[in-house]
Amino acid sequence: MTRDGSPTIVPTWFVLDGEPGVRTGEDSAKAGHFRRDPRAALVVDVAHRPRAAHGPPGTMAPMDLRQLEYFVAVARHRHFRLAAESLYVTQSAVSQQVRRLEAELGVQLLRRTNARPPVQVTAAGAELLTRAEAILADAAAARAAMDAHAGVVRGAVRVVSTPGDALRLAPALARFHAGHPAVRISLRQGTAAAAADAVRTGAADLAVVAPVMGTAAPEGLEAAPLRDEPLVLIVAPGDPLEDTGPVTLWDLRDRPFILGEPGTALREVVVEACSREGFGPVPLFEVGDPTAVRFLVHAGLGVSLVPASWMAQPGPEVAVLAPAGPAPGHALALLSRPGALTPLAGLLAAALRAELGD
Repeated sequence: MTRDGSPTIVPTWFVLDGEPGVRTGEDSAKAGHFRRDPRAALVVDVAHRPRAAHGPPGTMAPMDLRQLEYFVAVARHRHFRLAAESLYVTQSAVSQQVRRLEAELGVQLLRRTNARPPVQVTAAGAELLTRAEAILADAAAARAAMDAHAGVVRGAVRVVSTPGDALRLAPALARFHAGHPAVRISLRQGTAAAAADAVRTGAADLAVVAPVMGTAAPEGLEAAPLRDEPLVLIVAPGDPLEDTGPVTLWDLRDRPFILGEPGTALREVVVEACSREGFGPVPLFEVGDPTAVRFLVHAGLGVSLVPASWMAQPGPEVAVLAPAGPAPGHALALLSRPGALTPLAGLLAAALRAELGD
């Protein structure tokens, strides 16, 4: 209040989301007014954030690495939701940080559209993207160098795999973490195509997938072959095949099959193996989830050929039989982007090749 009792408005700056800013201290005149006069009120308005919350007039608030990381993710994906998923944060958090970065720089970096992709990078954004990627790479290298001085390995690495192949991958990741407890490992699941796209766009560092027979490495990626895993035959408990001795694929020609989804490597391997025996399997069910396959087989709805690692997990009881003759193999590959592996991702890739490779 003024001396004559009329109201007055005085701007007050404060700390926002933990960022350093100019704020009113407890001993300031403004704080004294709040203590003395119950009519005093504080109104928060963040629609127009100051260009510099703690510097001299006319200066620009500093960018932080989190803002650059979020901006780079959106610029790579051309999509806010996909960027948020790749960072394991909410979409609103990404949008907020990008808006702050644009406000602090005073330029538009990204343009939202109704087209596809829904985000376009402006000329200013394209220039910042190049610089931001270099800054983030330097920061990661600096952290790695300091960790080397400290004698520890820390940081984060992102891996993506298909649901069925994750069963074989998970124990290897657990053993790597046991040797490097300061490393944060994230594992996501998706189709083989989605896994390849995640590595290609930078949403993941590595992918472990089973490539379809006869196909080359996905465009723009390197594929390191891993050790083949034998397939085993599973049937319902008490199935007559349990007592017949070695079972050939020909013995299954009249049985309904539970196959992987069309286009998956596991399905192609099984179909090719049956074709060599002179018949085509009848796909009663087409699923790729290991637990679902076991439930269906347990219920007597069909037989299936699955990777042996699927049987190492708890689940409905099934009878496991080794096919007569050479067992079909399920091959995995480790996908990475050439020249884009961080030191930590490279360390994990080497560990996976040593444990899962030939």
